[in-house]
Amino acid sequence: MPSADADVDVLIVGGGPVGLTARALLERWGVRVVLVERHSGLSPFPRARLVNVRSMEIFRQLGVAAEITAAAFAPEYGRIRFRDTLYDRDFATAAMVGVNAPVPESPVMGVVTSQDRLEPVLLAAAEGPVRFGVQLIGLEEEADGIAARLVDHRRGEETRVRARYLVAADGANSTARDLAGVGTAGPGTLGNFTTVVFDADLDDRCAGRPAGVYFTAHGSFLPLYPEGGWAWLVPTPEDAARAD
Repeated sequence: MPSADADVDVLIVGGGPVGLTARALLERWGVRVVLVERHSGLSPFPRARLVNVRSMEIFRQLGVAAEITAAAFAPEYGRIRFRDTLYDRDFATAAMVGVNAPVPESPVMGVVTSQDRLEPVLLAAAEGPVRFGVQLIGLEEEADGIAARLVDHRRGEETRVRARYLVAADGANSTARDLAGVGTAGPGTLGNFTTVVFDADLDDRCAGRPAGVYFTAHGSFLPLYPEGGWAWLVPTPEDAARAD
């Protein structure tokens, strides 16, 4: 049986950018929030890398846009380049709208920055409780809200939380969505990719033309941080365990 009960206005499931932003906004409006994230902490992996203009407008309202921009790439990296190899010249290129240059409709610009740089800023933007290592395992709808069963994997304890609303921010494989019976539409998984994060000096390989992503015949190359670091994305091999 659950060892403790709690009542909140909103239970947020998922501690990525969406869940952390929802927590900060709701707290700003005086809403009692608890966020639970099944992983033991914020992701150390770069993951998503583009913060668009609309998101930056929201972060500006939260007072963190300048901090995010300070750790991001310069605007000239807001471009996609297509090449046969990383060393070759472009055979096509496109600017990231609102990142490469300002748009007149907005007071801010989007940025190229890695998710592991963004999430700590969003976590610090609010004071509401965040429970890492806690997973949603059960959900019931009640007359005035929901009752959620949670398990704390570090303590081995199960708790029950009642909330007026549930925010499902736990990604593509959402447990909250499944438990709520919310279906999906569309083609589903489009493909499986492997990301390799590595350190190398590739400036001379980029032909002096910065970009947020280089699409090549040998996979995609993405600079991760202004001070260095790269990611290489390729379709996952069928026999990944034996792949070189």
